[in-house]
Amino acid sequence: MHDRLCGLDTLPTEAIKTRATVQERFHIGTDTEGRKGFVTVLIRTRPGREDAVLLQISEAARDAVTAQVRPVAGKALSVSVEIQMMDPVAVVRAKV
Repeated sequence: MHDRLCGLDTLPTEAIKTRATVQERFHIGTDTEGRKGFVTVLIRTRPGREDAVLLQISEAARDAVTAQVRPVAGKALSVSVEIQMMDPVAVVRAKV
């Protein structure tokens, strides 16, 4: 997904940072058999991007994830992408 996002002309490559975590313990609805799973992609960006650009970014992330996962018999997997706008006043950065 990182490479796919870096390939978009609408994002500054050096601003793209990715990380992945695996959660061993989670619950989905009433599934007690472990038949359901999910991948959630959370993208944080500063406000000001047009809706079409945000859609391009979220679809690129979704497509990158779905290209890497394979169906497993008897299991269901959902993939979701959410873009959150960072508060330009509350978020400060520094390069050290």
